[in-house]
Amino acid sequence: MRIASFIDISLVDVPKIPVTVIFTSGCNMDCGYCQNAEIIPLDSGSEMIISDIVESVRDNLSDGYCITGGEPTIHKDLPLLIKALREDGAGHINLNTQGSVPDILEKCLPYLDSVWFDMKAVPERYAEITRVKFDPWPRVLRSIKLLIDSNVSFWPRTTYVGRLMKPTEILEIANLLHELGFQGEYLIQNYLKSSGTRESEVVNFEEPNKSELESLIDSMPSGITLKLEWR
Repeated sequence: MRIASFIDISLVDVPKIPVTVIFTSGCNMDCGYCQNAEIIPLDSGSEMIISDIVESVRDNLSDGYCITGGEPTIHKDLPLLIKALREDGAGHINLNTQGSVPDILEKCLPYLDSVWFDMKAVPERYAEITRVKFDPWPRVLRSIKLLIDSNVSFWPRTTYVGRLMKPTEILEIANLLHELGFQGEYLIQNYLKSSGTRESEVVNFEEPNKSELESLIDSMPSGITLKLEWR
């Protein structure tokens, strides 16, 4: 598995739980607004074996792990890493994924406590926004269904990008989640231009105003709460 970096302790990646963050390298999508663009290339980061990863993150005085990227599920040995962390005494294990590799996600589920699931777009815009050749939505849909049917806490979220997305698309995603049987909180976070984004890719985007979406709060389908988390 290719690893980009570690954060010893984070208080923001999993609600109310201090975790050690493991950044895997490589992604099979190429979102123009990505905050970790430097680790999108499949050859970024460094190759590490599972035992060395576990040794590197042990004894950080955290209560668990958040595995993010990049896209962790492109690594076939991800289930082995999560299993090893669990067997090493992890209190809580969270995975960040965009759901494009459901076969790997399914193998991870027995060892996970929670999943941050990045809903990139409405179904008809998935290939456009993620800038991939083949439409990933059918695989993403399968991953959503796997999570809803599992015992793992499913936390859907969308990064809202000004001039790329419309408020009505957020409502459409919420309605879709409702139709699939999801109940809970749907998190919307704002796009931010940062040192991690690519200057040439974000020239046509803007940081959105929270007021664009506040009117949607009362329009959510039954059982779904919209949370706007502006950074």
